Amino acid sequence: MVEARLWPLTALGVIALLLAVWPLWWMVKRAGRSMGNRPQLPVGGGRYVLALVTSIIAFAVGFATLSLLVMLQSWQAFTKKTHVAEIQAIELAPHKLRVYLVPIEADGARGSTEIYDVDGNQWQVGGDVLRFRPIVTALGVDTVFRLTRVEGRWDAAADANSHKGTAYDRAPPSATWSSLYRGTDHAPLKWLIAGAHGQYVSQLPDRRAVFDVYVTPNGYVLDKRTL
Repeated sequence: MVEARLWPLTALGVIALLLAVWPLWWMVKRAGRSMGNRPQLPVGGGRYVLALVTSIIAFAVGFATLSLLVMLQSWQAFTKKTHVAEIQAIELAPHKLRVYLVPIEADGARGSTEIYDVDGNQWQVGGDVLRFRPIVTALGVDTVFRLTRVEGRWDAAADANSHKGTAYDRAPPSATWSSLYRGTDHAPLKWLIAGAHGQYVSQLPDRRAVFDVYVTPNGYVLDKRTL
């Protein structure tokens, strides 16, 4: 939808560049005819000046328009948010939380609701993230991710150390992701990939809120909506 709104800029830039080339091609053709002693209609010097000025102006318009188009596309790529899950979390008892997770497919379809009971003050979700260099992101390549785990989180480290952790795998460990964790800092992968790592977001339970998990070029983010 957003990309479709940029087509007038694309059309303007292409037309301007074509108009810039046409006067230059006309002058080159006339120069070729003169060198070959072929007949052609004589024109005054003002005609050449007008053609040159027209070409310069059209080149400037085309370059400015296409530069603006590239900046807008880059901005869209760097601010893009992909909705990957919707979460509701309630407190059943002190330090006992129930998490309802609805995965969001790439086409926007909602998956089946998953239910997890975790211990802690907060709930936490996350997984694997593969981030690309800005030049790759600007070309439209999206961040690759796996939402692999749901678990409980304690506010204080002392509480976390004194309680047994509760965690659930949504996806099994992957040898491919382990290789990416270890190898993205070596050429040629490091020229394209900004980083491969685990990343998590957490929040307090709230019966009157829905939490939307997104993936951006920098990884997971979490937005809260009050019901």
